[in-house]
Amino acid sequence: MKSTLKILSKVRTFIEVYVPITAFIIMFLTFILQIVMRYIFRNPLTWTYEVTVIGFSWTVILGACYAMRHRSHVTFTLIYDSVNERNAAILRLLGNIILVSAFILLIGPSYEYVKFMDFQSTSVFKIKLSWIFAPFIYFLISIVLYTFEEIIEDIKIIKNYKKEIMTEK
Repeated sequence: MKSTLKILSKVRTFIEVYVPITAFIIMFLTFILQIVMRYIFRNPLTWTYEVTVIGFSWTVILGACYAMRHRSHVTFTLIYDSVNERNAAILRLLGNIILVSAFILLIGPSYEYVKFMDFQSTSVFKIKLSWIFAPFIYFLISIVLYTFEEIIEDIKIIKNYKKEIMTEK
């Protein structure tokens, strides 16, 4: 069991760290190449747009998974900061339940769309669009799992708060 979890952790790190880093580097270098070719040599390349769009998409989608794992997304905590810990946990719990519900509902249709896009290819490299959109399925599943962790933490906060009140009486 431990070895399976270790392998899954390495796969998750590969998908959420190394794939977006590689996609970003390729995207950035391609973008620079396009600028040089277009404005210095006056000979724009046709394939660079495709590479930058794919690189940007994969960087954003998979990078968001990594940010969610480490809870480094921008959050607006104005309301959470104005209430006690228990009420903040309840509000977060409600928000996370809505988020998880919406993302779970999106998994099926998104998978069907990715499967449907298998017939179409990119114009230059002829890459199946299903391969380009596939990271979105990973994104949905990943966000659901990371949000479940937050839901469990908020439930623990709510339960501990009730225990504290009971022991004070």
